Amino acid sequence: MIEGAQLEEAIALGRAQALHHDDLEYVRLLEQTAGYPRGSVVLPEGSVLPGYPSIGRIQSLEAGLPRRFREPFWAEEKIDGFNVRILRRGEALYAFSRGGFICPFSTDRVPEFVDPSVFDAEPDLILCAEIAGPDTPYLEGSTPRVARDVDLFVFDMMRLGVPGFLPQADKFALLERHGLPVAPVHGQYRPDDIDPLRRLILRLDAEGAEGLVLKTDDGRERAKYVTGGSCVTDIRVCAEQLLDLPPQYFTNRLTRLAIFLAEHPGADSDAMARTLGRAFLEGLDEAVAKSRRQGRVSHRYRCRFRKEENARRFIAHLGDTGGRHVRVAAGMPRAEGDYWLLEFERLFDHMTGTLSSALRGDSQFD
Repeated sequence: MIEGAQLEEAIALGRAQALHHDDLEYVRLLEQTAGYPRGSVVLPEGSVLPGYPSIGRIQSLEAGLPRRFREPFWAEEKIDGFNVRILRRGEALYAFSRGGFICPFSTDRVPEFVDPSVFDAEPDLILCAEIAGPDTPYLEGSTPRVARDVDLFVFDMMRLGVPGFLPQADKFALLERHGLPVAPVHGQYRPDDIDPLRRLILRLDAEGAEGLVLKTDDGRERAKYVTGGSCVTDIRVCAEQLLDLPPQYFTNRLTRLAIFLAEHPGADSDAMARTLGRAFLEGLDEAVAKSRRQGRVSHRYRCRFRKEENARRFIAHLGDTGGRHVRVAAGMPRAEGDYWLLEFERLFDHMTGTLSSALRGDSQFD
């Protein structure tokens, strides 16, 4: 728990922010406080929803695995989505973003995927899950594991107020007992199982998967490793934002791809080079086409809500966090079958300005 005086001081110093959603008041930590990391959430009675920690990346299996692991680990598929932590308060389920906000979209849709009865048996349980699919309000790309709308994949569990994760055996037992949707697990490996892991990675790469998260039984040691194809996919879906994202976004992925190809001689590097070139050019071609067609470069999002009030909450959230960079389509939200449809676009200001200037014939100086 975090004592009230500590919390009040953190809020006064700008290290925490007090928020509310309906009748639930909560505080999200903007900096580490009382040993809890940024993104942790303090509930009214002082109990803490721990922040989800960053996971280190290894770029070379052969060099990185022996340095990172001393014992067997589980290879769990890394789903290309966004991270939420789910808990129950009273009769309501809430989904918190990695930054510690209650996400109106995730909170609205979670009951479709998670049977609330799991919290009858485990009231202090926290489900760590990935929400993925073509109709999320946060991501430009998607995962081949979800063909339409969105889906949810549980990958970790925590207890309220307890740092760290449940052991893998406990997690697997609860997943099976309560029929929870789960991120695919591809078996257990040892640190010297380089060749079997290479074969697994190449298969996942061919399937369009993002990669793996590797976890020991107790969950304390973990690392992530991504496929070469996921690096190219990231570049393709974000090439329209070339001037709006930091250069490291692209150079990091190019470096990962180069190391991936060097470590996996079975991969077709010539085909990957052609795919990489198309990824950049097709994304930039689309940016030019949008500039000519609509006078701006942006990405359009489409997502569905069960309740109109949650769609309107999300619009307000966009206004608070996106401001002038977001445009909500006219007439939104709109009833569509059993859902409320929300369409909006995020504007890429630097790409819009540069292309607009170039296409109207302005002189530019390098």
